[in-house]
Amino acid sequence: DNRDVLSQVLDTATRRQPGSLPESIRIAILGDSEILGSALDIVGVYLKNYEVDKAAAVIETIMPFCRRRGGPWLIKALNHISTVRMKQARPQDALCFLEEVEQYVGSKYGPEEQEAWEFWETVYRNFAWVMSSLSRTQDAIAYVQRAIDVKTRVGREASWFDHWDLGRMKATLALRSEEKNNIRDAQDEIRKALHLHKQAEPEDRVMCAKIWNSLGECALAMGHLAERKVGTEDLDFSSPANCEESREHYQQALQCFEESRTLFEETEGRLNPLTGNAAQAAGWAAVKLMDDDRAKKYLFNALEAASQQQSGWGDGADVESPALLSAHRVVQQLLEVHKRTDDRESLPRYFHSLEMLCYNAAQRLGMPGKHKDSVVQEALVSSCAILLMGAGSSSGQQR
Repeated sequence: DNRDVLSQVLDTATRRQPGSLPESIRIAILGDSEILGSALDIVGVYLKNYEVDKAAAVIETIMPFCRRRGGPWLIKALNHISTVRMKQARPQDALCFLEEVEQYVGSKYGPEEQEAWEFWETVYRNFAWVMSSLSRTQDAIAYVQRAIDVKTRVGREASWFDHWDLGRMKATLALRSEEKNNIRDAQDEIRKALHLHKQAEPEDRVMCAKIWNSLGECALAMGHLAERKVGTEDLDFSSPANCEESREHYQQALQCFEESRTLFEETEGRLNPLTGNAAQAAGWAAVKLMDDDRAKKYLFNALEAASQQQSGWGDGADVESPALLSAHRVVQQLLEVHKRTDDRESLPRYFHSLEMLCYNAAQRLGMPGKHKDSVVQEALVSSCAILLMGAGSSSGQQR
């Protein structure tokens, strides 16, 4: 059953009381503090398990009831819905909810009370996440620093998470300005985070995988800049590396992404979006290195994960869809690597995932022509069709 738990409870209650209005039953049920609290907890569980659709359905249902109660109920609900919007690739909406949190808590409880330093640290981290997604990297770095400052005032040192946050955001800034030395500095910051994390929380393999992924992104960026230095022509993400320096960086990136993907697969599963993203990055590095067998393996993993992915599509808003852009790149790289190896025989294994990917995109974005990224969506469908036709089988042609 794809419906969320809350919908099932409400539907069952409505059927059992056929003489009552559904809305009155809803109000009676969600007016109960224990049920409302459980519903808020369910949102957190759904988010932790990447069930973004179900998390959105529950939080949107209970939000009016949390607003009526105010206080901690509203604060927790606002934090949840901002996280849901970020998972849906709707950072501007998430920012509005976070600003409401900051204003509400500041007016009710006072700014940055020492007793609530952990709350403010979390709020500022969430602001940094949103600002980074809005390409406001300087603002993101400022919010990370505010999170560190809150801890400093109560005698706490910067953690591995602080170093990771600062490192990856500084890397983003350095890549935009093509400042290679600054990317190296960011790498050093992230390596420090990895070292501190292994000491502080060696059992947390998911965060270890995320840090490895950030190191890979830095190496991938260095490879890109090395290629730009050699050739001024537009660089294609499927073309082989054009110099030895870039190959060295891509080799380092591949090692980092493989470590990340392995940890994600062992902890979250093969089709988890985190595993899929790491597989895509590993596939990208392998494509640049012309390690085609490895590229096919990782890109297939990325394709399977993308075909089931719930996050990053920009659901319900006419905004850019990171998941769509990412999926299109995966399919394009699959096309390129099969083209240069003249490999038609292994194409059928992609058929189901290609079909499900197009269906997933259409369900979330509508048919091409209804969304900001319609051109990309049309290109995705076209590339999927080429892969389906490329095998020369009747099954592919029918699909």
